[in-house]
Amino acid sequence: MSFFDSNTNTSAAAAVAPAPAPGKKLPHELNPRIPPPQPELNEDPTQLLAMITCQPYHSWDKYIDRVRDSVSKRVWEINRVDEMEERMRQLRELIYMGEKVWIVQGLFFEYGFNITIGEDVFIGANCTLLDVGPIKIGSRTMLGPNCQLLTPDHPIAPEARRGLEGKESSKPIVIGDDCWIGAGVTICPGITIGNGTTIGAASVVTKDVGDRCVVVGNPGRVIKKIRMDGTLEDVPRA
Repeated sequence: MSFFDSNTNTSAAAAVAPAPAPGKKLPHELNPRIPPPQPELNEDPTQLLAMITCQPYHSWDKYIDRVRDSVSKRVWEINRVDEMEERMRQLRELIYMGEKVWIVQGLFFEYGFNITIGEDVFIGANCTLLDVGPIKIGSRTMLGPNCQLLTPDHPIAPEARRGLEGKESSKPIVIGDDCWIGAGVTICPGITIGNGTTIGAASVVTKDVGDRCVVVGNPGRVIKKIRMDGTLEDVPRA
């Protein structure tokens, strides 16, 4: 059973980011780590609500700007903390995560409240988690240095993008349990990677990947399956 499917009342399970609840309208009611809007600043929650539910939204909204800028400052400060345990303590104030998670300096993310990490996870140096949409990383998974998990999604047509004036959206990324994501891997918006899968260094993952696969290349393709005894089975090129 995956970390994300667990209903047990452990400290790790309690660290899962809450799913949006029906009938509630404000972002901070859907996720308690989001600060409430400040009426005196004329902050409208509409765009942030659209963002956290993966709907089209304007990213340069006043409320979103304040939340993003506040987290950006914290991330900069946390990355300057040399001592690993203290750095992890501070990261836990921003990111939902289980026990025994170790993240090397240089991590970049925009919000934190959209990230859920399982137990016994390692994330290497200088990884980027663009968490406009939800990012979930399963237990016992490792990410090498310089990985990029990218949830933002922009219109392809320039007329729809309109420079910085158009709306953007997002697609969630899910990485299963027991995965090894090699150095420099890029995972594109909307991708789900199954349990026990290995992604080779510098691969670009543009399609969903099943359980116990080996993926390499740009675009990434499955070249092997990992049998339950640990041996590898070749997958013919399509």
